[in-house]
Amino acid sequence: MIHYILQTIAFQLLFLVVYDLFLKKETFFTWNRIYLIATPVVSFLLPLFKIEAFRNAIPEQYLIQLPAVIIGGEPAKKAIQLDAVTISETSASLLTISEIAQITWILGMLIALTLFSLKVIKFYKLKQLGTTSKFENFKIIQLPNSKVAFSFFNTIFLGSDLSEKQKENILLHEKVHANQRHTADLLFFEALRIICWFNPLVYVFQKKITELQEFIADSSVANQQSRKTYYQNLLSQVFQTSD
Repeated sequence: MIHYILQTIAFQLLFLVVYDLFLKKETFFTWNRIYLIATPVVSFLLPLFKIEAFRNAIPEQYLIQLPAVIIGGEPAKKAIQLDAVTISETSASLLTISEIAQITWILGMLIALTLFSLKVIKFYKLKQLGTTSKFENFKIIQLPNSKVAFSFFNTIFLGSDLSEKQKENILLHEKVHANQRHTADLLFFEALRIICWFNPLVYVFQKKITELQEFIADSSVANQQSRKTYYQNLLSQVFQTSD
């Protein structure tokens, strides 16, 4: 199992290096999005195919009969028996280590699941505090005394302290996130973080998909407006200035 996990991490690292070197600066955002979502899954499958290929290359009967072919005679048989006892004792100790590893993994999953549950509870509390309205096919929730803005599927949260101009620009931005189902991407990586909480590369993948989603939304909104106007609006939001 440990060997499998190390192989998975190695493949994920390889995929991330390829992304940073060859894909990150490219503008085909949709394909990059597919790449970042698909490669973590592929990295779980590749070690399995590798093991299966090894089994097909070397028939099982050769693996079993090989010691009998190479080693012969009575002393060798006794040596094999002693080695079998040693292996048996080692296996017993390894089993204990394996059990400890499983318990640690499950405890880590429970902690990660608890942290995710707290996020969900916070989200629903915000939803109850806000004022709900409709805009096209979206539900808009105005959050009192806040400047935050984010979307969750077809629900867009806007802080009431944002200016009307900021709300207009943010609404266009968040509509792209909602229309392209970016929330599903983030939930996918949240699930990976719960299962593979020990793997730092999962967090790197999530960070990169979040950055890519922002690029997608910015590019889409910039195509709807003049780029000069859009980036001026972004700068005014960052530096909290107004015309």
